[in-house]
Amino acid sequence: KSAIEMNPLDSNAYYYLGNLWYDKRQYDEAIDCWERSARINDSFPTVHRNLALAYYNKCKDPVRSLASMEIATRLDPSDARVLMELDQLYKTLNRPVAERLSILEGNIEIVKNRDDLYLELITLYTLSGNFSIANELINARKFHPWEGGEGKVSGQYIITCVELAKKALAAQRYHDAIRLLKEAEIY
Repeated sequence: KSAIEMNPLDSNAYYYLGNLWYDKRQYDEAIDCWERSARINDSFPTVHRNLALAYYNKCKDPVRSLASMEIATRLDPSDARVLMELDQLYKTLNRPVAERLSILEGNIEIVKNRDDLYLELITLYTLSGNFSIANELINARKFHPWEGGEGKVSGQYIITCVELAKKALAAQRYHDAIRLLKEAEIY
């Protein structure tokens, strides 16, 4: 507060005070500080990201949340965490799978930086019926454990193997179907 009193145009002081308020569960005060920070310096992506999370989680306002998250992504298109959070917001808001897939494909180098985002790309391919691509992507990557990710990679692996086995059966490629089903047993 003293920093703001000394320099009321210090966007960082408002940003950091907003972080402190949010940590102390003073959400209205946090949002107010972050909004002031953004008015002073609208080119700082993290303040827009924080606002997006607060608007969605605390204000229950998906419209403002989405606007802020899209600004954060536009300001720093290299931030894989923000891209992941934007995609999760799109998912929550029921954006079409094809739209989400197109965005992730267009940012493939960023997607590769995070296991969870890479897995979301795989999931979108699976949902689109592109089981071969999904399976190839799973097999091309060594995933590392992350909290909340338990069973998600192996689940996608099983789905892709079973769906590819169904296609092999339909094409009367029985040996391929058996091989794929055996592969589904072990990831």
